[in-house]
Amino acid sequence: MKIGIIGAGNVGATTAHIALMKNLGDIYLLDIEPDMAKGKAIDLNQSKYLFGADVSVEGGDDYERIKASDIIVITAGLARKPGMSRDDLLVKNFEIIKSISLKIKDSPKEPVVIVVSNPLDLMAYTAYRVTGFPRSRVLGMAGILDTYRFYHFIQSKTGAKSKAISSMILGSHGDTMVPLISHTKINRLDISSVIPAEDIKILSDRARNGGAEIVSLLKTGSAYYAPAASTVRMMEAIVKDENALLPCSVYADGFYGLDDLFIGLPVKLSKKGADAVVDIKLTHEEGRALYDSAAAIKEQITKIKGML
Repeated sequence: MKIGIIGAGNVGATTAHIALMKNLGDIYLLDIEPDMAKGKAIDLNQSKYLFGADVSVEGGDDYERIKASDIIVITAGLARKPGMSRDDLLVKNFEIIKSISLKIKDSPKEPVVIVVSNPLDLMAYTAYRVTGFPRSRVLGMAGILDTYRFYHFIQSKTGAKSKAISSMILGSHGDTMVPLISHTKINRLDISSVIPAEDIKILSDRARNGGAEIVSLLKTGSAYYAPAASTVRMMEAIVKDENALLPCSVYADGFYGLDDLFIGLPVKLSKKGADAVVDIKLTHEEGRALYDSAAAIKEQITKIKGML
Protein backbone atom coordinates (compact mmCIF):
# COMPACT_ATOMS: atom_id res chain seq x y z
CA MET A 1 0.00 0.00 0.00
CA LYS A 2 1.34 3.42 -0.98
CA ILE A 3 0.25 6.44 1.05
CA GLY A 4 0.88 10.03 -0.06
CA ILE A 5 0.54 12.86 2.44
CA ILE A 6 0.51 16.41 1.09
CA GLY A 7 1.65 18.84 3.76
CA ALA A 8 4.45 18.00 6.20
CA GLY A 9 3.31 20.31 8.96
CA ASN A 10 2.03 19.15 12.33
CA VAL A 11 -1.05 17.34 11.02
CA GLY A 12 0.69 15.72 8.05
CA ALA A 13 3.78 14.61 9.97
CA THR A 14 1.74 13.28 12.90
CA THR A 15 -0.53 11.40 10.48
CA ALA A 16 2.59 9.86 8.95
CA HIS A 17 3.88 8.90 12.39
CA ILE A 18 0.69 7.15 13.50
CA ALA A 19 0.34 5.41 10.11
CA LEU A 20 3.96 4.26 10.46
CA MET A 21 3.26 2.92 13.96
CA LYS A 22 0.34 0.96 12.53
CA ASN A 23 2.43 -0.33 9.62
CA LEU A 24 -0.25 0.74 7.13
CA GLY A 25 2.03 1.21 4.11
CA ASP A 26 4.98 3.05 2.59
CA ILE A 27 4.55 6.79 2.95
CA TYR A 28 5.62 9.72 0.81
CA LEU A 29 5.49 13.03 2.67
CA LEU A 30 5.30 16.04 0.33
CA ASP A 31 5.74 19.70 1.17
CA ILE A 32 6.54 22.96 -0.62
CA GLU A 33 9.62 22.93 1.64
CA PRO A 34 11.14 19.65 0.44
CA ASP A 35 14.07 19.60 2.85
CA MET A 36 11.69 19.82 5.81
CA ALA A 37 9.73 16.87 4.42
CA LYS A 38 12.94 14.90 3.86
CA GLY A 39 14.19 15.68 7.36
CA LYS A 40 10.95 14.60 8.99
CA ALA A 41 10.92 11.43 6.87
CA ILE A 42 14.39 10.47 8.12
CA ASP A 43 13.36 11.16 11.71
CA LEU A 44 10.18 9.10 11.30
CA ASN A 45 12.09 6.17 9.82
CA GLN A 46 14.42 6.18 12.80
CA SER A 47 11.44 5.80 15.15
CA LYS A 48 9.85 2.76 13.51
CA TYR A 49 12.02 0.14 15.17
CA LEU A 50 10.27 0.70 18.49
CA PHE A 51 7.03 -0.36 16.82
CA GLY A 52 8.45 -3.19 14.72
CA ALA A 53 7.25 -1.43 11.56
CA ASP A 54 8.66 -2.51 8.21
CA VAL A 55 7.24 0.26 6.02
CA SER A 56 9.28 3.30 5.05
CA VAL A 57 8.80 7.06 4.86
CA GLU A 58 10.32 9.33 2.22
CA GLY A 59 9.96 13.07 1.80
CA GLY A 60 10.25 15.72 -0.89
CA ASP A 61 8.15 17.72 -3.36
CA ASP A 62 7.69 15.17 -6.17
CA TYR A 63 4.05 14.95 -7.24
CA GLU A 64 4.81 11.90 -9.37
CA ARG A 65 5.39 10.02 -6.12
CA ILE A 66 2.05 11.29 -4.80
CA LYS A 67 0.27 10.17 -7.98
CA ALA A 68 1.62 6.65 -7.41
CA SER A 69 -0.29 6.46 -4.09
CA ASP A 70 -3.31 4.32 -3.25
CA ILE A 71 -4.40 6.84 -0.61
CA ILE A 72 -3.72 10.57 -0.82
CA VAL A 73 -4.17 12.67 2.32
CA ILE A 74 -4.35 16.45 1.85
CA THR A 75 -3.39 18.41 4.97
CA ALA A 76 -1.85 21.43 3.22
CA GLY A 77 -3.22 24.87 3.85
CA LEU A 78 -3.21 27.66 6.38
CA ALA A 79 -4.07 26.83 9.97
CA ARG A 80 -6.44 28.84 12.11
CA LYS A 81 -5.22 31.56 14.41
CA PRO A 82 -6.99 32.77 17.55
CA GLY A 83 -10.24 34.53 16.68
CA MET A 84 -10.45 32.94 13.22
CA SER A 85 -13.24 30.58 12.23
CA ARG A 86 -12.73 27.70 9.81
CA ASP A 87 -14.66 29.73 7.24
CA ASP A 88 -12.17 32.62 7.47
CA LEU A 89 -9.70 30.34 5.68
CA LEU A 90 -12.00 29.77 2.71
CA VAL A 91 -10.46 31.80 -0.12
CA LYS A 92 -6.79 31.20 0.67
CA ASN A 93 -7.16 27.48 1.23
CA PHE A 94 -9.44 27.13 -1.78
CA GLU A 95 -6.58 28.20 -4.05
CA ILE A 96 -4.21 25.75 -2.36
CA ILE A 97 -6.60 22.79 -2.61
CA LYS A 98 -7.52 23.66 -6.20
CA SER A 99 -3.84 23.70 -7.18
CA ILE A 100 -3.18 20.35 -5.47
CA SER A 101 -6.27 18.79 -7.03
CA LEU A 102 -5.16 19.80 -10.52
CA LYS A 103 -1.81 18.10 -9.89
CA ILE A 104 -3.30 14.77 -8.77
CA LYS A 105 -6.33 14.53 -11.08
CA ASP A 106 -4.46 12.30 -13.55
CA SER A 107 -3.25 9.86 -10.88
CA PRO A 108 -3.14 6.43 -12.57
CA LYS A 109 -3.90 4.34 -9.47
CA GLU A 110 -7.40 5.70 -8.82
CA PRO A 111 -6.54 6.75 -5.26
CA VAL A 112 -8.88 7.43 -2.38
CA VAL A 113 -8.41 11.08 -1.39
CA ILE A 114 -8.90 12.19 2.22
CA VAL A 115 -9.14 15.97 2.67
CA VAL A 116 -8.20 17.35 6.09
CA SER A 117 -7.71 21.04 5.26
CA ASN A 118 -10.25 23.58 6.52
CA PRO A 119 -12.95 24.66 5.96
CA LEU A 120 -13.29 20.92 5.58
CA ASP A 121 -16.58 20.33 3.77
CA LEU A 122 -15.83 23.10 1.27
CA MET A 123 -12.27 21.91 0.60
CA ALA A 124 -13.53 18.34 0.04
CA TYR A 125 -16.11 19.73 -2.40
CA THR A 126 -13.32 21.60 -4.19
CA ALA A 127 -11.14 18.48 -4.49
CA TYR A 128 -14.11 16.47 -5.77
CA ARG A 129 -15.06 18.99 -8.44
CA VAL A 130 -11.51 19.72 -9.61
CA THR A 131 -10.22 16.12 -9.72
CA GLY A 132 -13.39 14.70 -11.25
CA PHE A 133 -12.89 11.53 -9.19
CA PRO A 134 -15.96 9.42 -8.35
CA ARG A 135 -17.71 10.50 -5.16
CA SER A 136 -16.69 7.24 -3.43
CA ARG A 137 -13.02 8.21 -3.75
CA VAL A 138 -13.11 11.71 -2.23
CA LEU A 139 -13.72 12.01 1.50
CA GLY A 140 -13.39 14.66 4.17
CA MET A 141 -12.07 13.94 7.64
CA ALA A 142 -14.38 15.66 10.09
CA GLY A 143 -17.05 13.62 11.83
CA ILE A 144 -14.56 11.21 13.38
CA LEU A 145 -12.58 14.06 14.91
CA ASP A 146 -15.72 15.78 16.21
CA THR A 147 -16.93 12.47 17.63
CA TYR A 148 -13.59 11.82 19.35
CA ARG A 149 -13.83 15.26 20.94
CA PHE A 150 -17.34 14.45 22.14
CA TYR A 151 -16.04 11.16 23.59
CA HIS A 152 -13.37 13.07 25.50
CA PHE A 153 -15.85 15.44 27.13
CA ILE A 154 -18.22 12.56 27.96
CA GLN A 155 -15.37 10.62 29.54
CA SER A 156 -14.22 13.67 31.51
CA LYS A 157 -17.76 14.03 32.87
CA THR A 158 -18.48 10.36 33.63
CA GLY A 159 -15.13 8.59 33.97
CA ALA A 160 -16.35 5.89 31.55
CA LYS A 161 -13.76 3.74 29.79
CA SER A 162 -12.92 4.77 26.23
CA LYS A 163 -14.44 1.66 24.69
CA ALA A 164 -17.62 2.06 26.75
CA ILE A 165 -18.62 5.24 24.89
CA SER A 166 -20.30 5.25 21.47
CA SER A 167 -21.72 8.13 19.50
CA MET A 168 -21.60 9.86 16.14
CA ILE A 169 -21.48 13.48 14.99
CA LEU A 170 -22.85 14.38 11.56
CA GLY A 171 -23.28 17.61 9.61
CA SER A 172 -20.67 20.26 8.96
CA HIS A 173 -17.23 20.42 10.50
CA GLY A 174 -18.13 23.68 12.14
CA ASP A 175 -20.60 25.45 14.38
CA THR A 176 -23.60 23.60 12.90
CA MET A 177 -22.30 20.06 13.49
CA VAL A 178 -24.96 17.65 14.77
CA PRO A 179 -24.18 15.38 17.75
CA LEU A 180 -26.56 12.39 17.57
CA ILE A 181 -27.69 12.27 21.19
CA SER A 182 -30.21 9.54 20.30
CA HIS A 183 -27.29 7.31 19.24
CA THR A 184 -25.00 8.13 22.17
CA LYS A 185 -24.46 5.43 24.76
CA ILE A 186 -22.32 4.96 27.84
CA ASN A 187 -21.83 1.35 28.92
CA ARG A 188 -24.69 0.51 26.52
CA LEU A 189 -27.03 2.90 28.33
CA ASP A 190 -28.59 5.90 26.62
CA ILE A 191 -26.67 9.01 27.59
CA SER A 192 -29.95 10.64 28.68
CA SER A 193 -30.25 8.05 31.44
CA VAL A 194 -26.75 8.82 32.72
CA ILE A 195 -26.30 12.58 32.29
CA PRO A 196 -28.90 15.35 32.79
CA ALA A 197 -30.12 17.09 29.62
CA GLU A 198 -28.52 20.42 30.54
CA ASP A 199 -25.12 18.73 30.95
CA ILE A 200 -25.51 16.89 27.62
CA LYS A 201 -26.02 20.27 25.95
CA ILE A 202 -22.85 21.61 27.59
CA LEU A 203 -20.85 18.58 26.38
CA SER A 204 -22.28 18.95 22.86
CA ASP A 205 -21.36 22.63 22.76
CA ARG A 206 -17.83 21.86 23.93
CA ALA A 207 -17.47 19.35 21.10
CA ARG A 208 -18.64 22.00 18.60
CA ASN A 209 -16.09 24.46 19.95
CA GLY A 210 -13.34 21.91 20.62
CA GLY A 211 -11.07 23.11 17.85
CA ALA A 212 -11.44 26.79 18.70
CA GLU A 213 -10.64 26.06 22.35
CA ILE A 214 -7.35 24.44 21.34
CA VAL A 215 -6.49 27.27 18.94
CA SER A 216 -7.08 29.85 21.67
CA LEU A 217 -4.70 28.02 24.00
CA LEU A 218 -1.96 27.21 21.48
CA LYS A 219 -2.05 30.75 20.05
CA THR A 220 0.34 29.92 17.19
CA GLY A 221 -1.37 26.91 15.65
CA SER A 222 -4.27 24.50 15.74
CA ALA A 223 -4.96 20.93 16.83
CA TYR A 224 -3.01 18.10 15.21
CA TYR A 225 -2.81 14.99 17.41
CA ALA A 226 -6.54 14.21 17.30
CA PRO A 227 -6.96 15.27 13.64
CA ALA A 228 -4.08 12.98 12.70
CA ALA A 229 -5.49 10.08 14.74
CA SER A 230 -8.88 10.58 13.10
CA THR A 231 -7.33 10.60 9.63
CA VAL A 232 -5.43 7.40 10.34
CA ARG A 233 -8.65 5.75 11.52
CA MET A 234 -10.10 6.38 8.07
CA MET A 235 -6.92 5.17 6.38
CA GLU A 236 -6.90 2.00 8.46
CA ALA A 237 -10.50 1.19 7.51
CA ILE A 238 -9.57 1.60 3.84
CA VAL A 239 -6.27 -0.30 3.95
CA LYS A 240 -7.78 -3.21 5.89
CA ASP A 241 -11.02 -3.18 3.87
CA GLU A 242 -12.98 -3.07 7.14
CA ASN A 243 -16.32 -1.84 5.85
CA ALA A 244 -16.36 0.16 9.09
CA LEU A 245 -19.24 2.53 9.82
CA LEU A 246 -17.71 5.96 10.46
CA PRO A 247 -18.92 9.58 10.19
CA CYS A 248 -17.14 11.18 7.21
CA SER A 249 -17.75 14.17 4.98
CA VAL A 250 -19.00 12.77 1.65
CA TYR A 251 -20.70 14.06 -1.46
CA ALA A 252 -24.43 13.95 -0.86
CA ASP A 253 -26.36 13.08 -4.00
CA GLY A 254 -29.82 12.48 -2.60
CA PHE A 255 -28.66 10.99 0.70
CA TYR A 256 -30.81 12.19 3.62
CA GLY A 257 -32.62 14.41 1.12
CA LEU A 258 -29.46 16.45 0.50
CA ASP A 259 -27.64 17.09 -2.77
CA ASP A 260 -24.59 18.76 -4.32
CA LEU A 261 -22.59 19.32 -1.17
CA PHE A 262 -20.10 17.60 1.11
CA ILE A 263 -21.43 16.96 4.60
CA GLY A 264 -20.78 14.53 7.43
CA LEU A 265 -22.88 11.37 7.11
CA PRO A 266 -22.58 7.75 8.34
CA VAL A 267 -20.37 5.97 5.80
CA LYS A 268 -19.08 2.43 5.37
CA LEU A 269 -15.38 2.72 4.59
CA SER A 270 -13.58 -0.02 2.64
CA LYS A 271 -10.83 -0.31 0.05
CA LYS A 272 -13.30 1.30 -2.37
CA GLY A 273 -13.45 4.42 -0.19
CA ALA A 274 -16.99 5.46 0.70
CA ASP A 275 -18.57 2.10 -0.06
CA ALA A 276 -22.05 3.17 1.09
CA VAL A 277 -23.87 5.92 2.95
CA VAL A 278 -25.97 4.31 5.67
CA ASP A 279 -29.46 5.54 6.47
CA ILE A 280 -29.80 5.67 10.25
CA LYS A 281 -32.85 6.84 12.16
CA LEU A 282 -32.68 10.44 13.38
CA THR A 283 -35.01 12.22 15.76
CA HIS A 284 -37.01 15.12 14.36
CA GLU A 285 -34.63 17.57 16.07
CA GLU A 286 -31.53 15.83 14.70
CA GLY A 287 -32.99 15.72 11.19
CA ARG A 288 -33.85 19.42 11.34
CA ALA A 289 -30.36 20.24 12.62
CA LEU A 290 -28.80 18.25 9.77
CA TYR A 291 -30.81 20.22 7.19
CA ASP A 292 -29.81 23.49 8.87
CA SER A 293 -26.17 22.39 8.77
CA ALA A 294 -26.51 21.56 5.06
CA ALA A 295 -28.02 24.99 4.41
CA ALA A 296 -25.02 26.66 6.04
CA ILE A 297 -22.63 24.63 3.86
CA LYS A 298 -24.66 25.36 0.72
CA GLU A 299 -24.38 29.08 1.36
CA GLN A 300 -20.59 28.78 1.40
CA ILE A 301 -20.49 26.50 -1.65
CA THR A 302 -22.13 29.27 -3.64
CA LYS A 303 -19.01 31.36 -2.98
CA ILE A 304 -16.70 28.64 -4.36
CA LYS A 305 -18.63 27.73 -7.48
CA GLY A 306 -17.64 30.96 -9.16
CA MET A 307 -13.98 30.23 -8.48
CA LEU A 308 -13.92 26.64 -9.71
